[in-house]
Amino acid sequence: MYVDLIETNPPFTIWLYLPAVYLANILGVAPEYVVHGYSYAICIFGLGFAGFVAHRAQFPGNSELSAFLPMFLALLVVFPGNSFSERENLGIAMFLPLLVLDAWRASEDRRSEPDWWLAAAAGLSGSIMVLVKPYYALMVVAPALYVAWRRGSIRHLFAIEYWVAGIACLTYLTAVFCLYPEFIRDLYPKLADTYLRYKWYVPTILTYGGAYLVSLCFLMRLQTGRALPPLVMVPAVASAAALVPLIYQGKGWPYHAYPAVVLLLGSILCSVATRPPGMTRMSLAQKILLGAVIASNWLPFATTQKPGSDFVATIRAAVDHPTVGLIGSGVQIGHPLTRMLDGRWISAYCSDWFGSFASAFAQSERARGDAVDAARHEALERSYLNAKIKNFETKKPDLILIQKADTFWIAQVMKRGDFANFMKDYQLLTEDQSVGVYIRSGSRKLGASG
Repeated sequence: MYVDLIETNPPFTIWLYLPAVYLANILGVAPEYVVHGYSYAICIFGLGFAGFVAHRAQFPGNSELSAFLPMFLALLVVFPGNSFSERENLGIAMFLPLLVLDAWRASEDRRSEPDWWLAAAAGLSGSIMVLVKPYYALMVVAPALYVAWRRGSIRHLFAIEYWVAGIACLTYLTAVFCLYPEFIRDLYPKLADTYLRYKWYVPTILTYGGAYLVSLCFLMRLQTGRALPPLVMVPAVASAAALVPLIYQGKGWPYHAYPAVVLLLGSILCSVATRPPGMTRMSLAQKILLGAVIASNWLPFATTQKPGSDFVATIRAAVDHPTVGLIGSGVQIGHPLTRMLDGRWISAYCSDWFGSFASAFAQSERARGDAVDAARHEALERSYLNAKIKNFETKKPDLILIQKADTFWIAQVMKRGDFANFMKDYQLLTEDQSVGVYIRSGSRKLGASG
């Protein structure tokens, strides 16, 4: 990994799914099925562990909360839509026990303190969120500061759960340096110089900001006349902290928004479930508004990038078990299409993200007169394309996928004579709104029309 296979994410991304993929290989089934079952199991475990912590805490509203368990589970397995089984989805499930533990420690009417082993287990479970992405450490720190403020002492910041989480993260960091020095030494500088520099701040804020603000206002309206209890406040604080990584990453993908969105919705459900006995029940209008709040937050998660069945069938009718190449920066163009074709990906990269970003930055730097950085990025682009054409000429893929919307990068690639000459041996097989599929002469199945 990071040599023969260029994965843009740190090693824990791979480790997180290895048990499911390993089991799939043993069983001889497609890993997608096992990954989904594995993801369901993690969501159920995380929610069950959080429920166990709540039971031990003896929260006054536990009986009401238990009635809402199906809705909490739906936030983990239904609400994510196309983002189900993403790292953030699994990380949130494992993060829930630590949040409930924080609410326990912050409660002024708590009947007992957590046992050390329970706190340690919750800390270890919560560390998964940070191992998923270091940015999410803010989601651990912010609730911890809230609890310290509630208790009037910074001693809580040194509770056993944070020691365990910290040790887990340091152990992981050490393992990365020892087992995958290539990621730190070779790949991360490339990421920092290209992919990580690309930010899409305004569209990200516009996509998620409106529904998030409406949700926040709805929560405050529910709490009118009473203070936010820790069981409501802790996930709300963690949700606010999750906004920072969402905006900082600046990519706008739904799974980046999932932690902030789902924790705020969870806070709303906790508020509804723990309403004091003396308060009136939610009116019909409030219930309708709650449904509208959830639906508006869900919309970005409802889209799918899965290729259509007719599109896939057309390709499968023309070629069996194809080797597949790509010209395009979007990972969604080649995946899951290659798997759906029973094909084999020929590149070490999942897409042309590195060359595309290097080319885009070179152009923008040249436009503002920064000749030094422009030349450096042009050299990176040239090196990437030299390696890419060599890979194409060696592997001679049966299919080449062209990302139709990536006109800038396609123009950069095809203006080179070696790529233009290579593509003369390919003809358009089929296309949809996103991708054109080109097949190499001689790769069609016998009897396939074309």
